[in-house]
Amino acid sequence: MLAKPCESASVLDNDRYLVASFPKEGKIVYLKEGQKVLRDLIVGGFESLGAITIDQTNARLYVSDTALAKIYWFQLVALPDGRLTTDGRKSVAIEGLVAKSLECDGAGNLYVGGQAITAVTPSAPAPPLGIHKFAWAQLFLNDHTVYNPEGVWNTANSGDPPKMWDPNTLVTDGSRIFWGNANQGGTHGAVAEGGTGGGGLKVHVDQGESVGSVALTPEFLFYSTESGIYGVPVYKREAGCGKPVDTKKAALNPAKLSLKGGGEGPVGPCRRISSEITSTRGMVWDGDGTVFTADPEKGIYSFPSGNSEPHRVTKVVEFVGLYDMDLLQVSNDSVRGSMSLMCMVIIVATTQLQKWI
Repeated sequence: MLAKPCESASVLDNDRYLVASFPKEGKIVYLKEGQKVLRDLIVGGFESLGAITIDQTNARLYVSDTALAKIYWFQLVALPDGRLTTDGRKSVAIEGLVAKSLECDGAGNLYVGGQAITAVTPSAPAPPLGIHKFAWAQLFLNDHTVYNPEGVWNTANSGDPPKMWDPNTLVTDGSRIFWGNANQGGTHGAVAEGGTGGGGLKVHVDQGESVGSVALTPEFLFYSTESGIYGVPVYKREAGCGKPVDTKKAALNPAKLSLKGGGEGPVGPCRRISSEITSTRGMVWDGDGTVFTADPEKGIYSFPSGNSEPHRVTKVVEFVGLYDMDLLQVSNDSVRGSMSLMCMVIIVATTQLQKWI
C-alpha cells in the first residue's frame, strides 16, 4: 500500500518574508521571519538593480532596472516547507521609465517615482521627473506602455517650489500617496502627500534634507532622514512640523522617556524615535505592531509601530549592501487553499496509481 500523501502536511501560520534588492551581487534575497540568514530568491538577469515593491494582493514582486528603463515582475510562491520562490518567469511590467521608487496599493495598482523616456527633439524636452500610477487592469493585461509621461505629480505641477522634487520613496493607502524627497527637503518639503489621482497636495514634513524611506500605519507615518527615524500622526491638520528639529545625535536617556513631550523628540508633531540608524531604505509596516527597515551599511532593523515615542531599534539581521526592501505576508487561508489543492491532486493521482498496481 502507498502511504497517505497528506498525512504529515502542516499549515503555515501567517508567514512573513522580507524581500530585498542586493545590487552589488545583482540579486534579490529574502529573510523568513524568525530566521537569521538571507537566502537567494532571484540571481542575475539585471543590468542595474534598484527599487522593489510587492503587490500583496496578487503576490507579485516588481523590480526596477534603471539601466534598461524597465520594471519587471515575478510571481512569488511560498512553499509548504517555508521557502520562498518564484514561478520561474520574468515578465516586463512597464518599459520606458527610469524608476527611483516603487509602491503598490491593496487594489494591485503600481506607483512609480521616476522619469519617462520618450523620443524627443530639440523643441520637445524630456518629460519631467514625476510620480506615475499604473492601474491593475493595465498590468494584468501586460500592457507595458507609459500613457502619461508626466505622471500624476511632477516637478511642474506640484507648486512653487515643487513639492514633488526627487521621489526617493513612496507609500500609499490607495487614496493618498506620500513621498519622500531625496534632497533639498528644506526647500521642497521632506515628505509631501497628495491624492493618488491629483489634488490634496500638502507638505506633511518640512524637517530633514534627505528622506530615505517612509512607512504608513493607520495612525502614524514613519520616515527616516539623515538625523534618524521619525514618526508623525497621519491625520495631523497642520502642514510641516513646527519648531525645527535638533539634529544633534545623542545616546538614548531612559530617564527622559517618562517626560511629557517624549524627551528626545522635538517640539511639534514630528517626533524623533531614534538616532541609532539614519537614511534607511525600504521601510515597511507588518500590519500588526512592527516596522522593519534596512540600513544599507548595517542590516535590517525593526521597531514598534504603536507610538512615536523615543525607543531603541532592534537589529534583525546584519547585512551590508541592501538597497530596497518590502514585505510579503502569506495568510493561513491562501496557504491552506494551495496545500489542499496540492493534496487533492496527489490523492487523485495516488488513487489512480493504486488501481493500476
